[in-house]
Amino acid sequence: MWDKFSHDNVDVRIDENCGPYIMIEPARIAQVEELLRNNGIVFTLEDESHMCLGTPEAAVIEFGKGADVTRIQQVLDSVP
Repeated sequence: MWDKFSHDNVDVRIDENCGPYIMIEPARIAQVEELLRNNGIVFTLEDESHMCLGTPEAAVIEFGKGADVTRIQQVLDSVP
């Protein structure tokens, strides 16, 4: 998946405290949530009360420490 905001691929990153996550442009939240749900991937959209990594310019979707990072990346990579 190409991130128009950062002009780079959306890659699953891992934070020592927060676990695996992606950062995306807020305008694509609905598209990414639908993609993840359709592929049975459990996630949490980070909100202000649980802010770990996000900024006003980037939404953060967290997957939890036991997530299958390889599968998540494959699903993201399936979208241009």
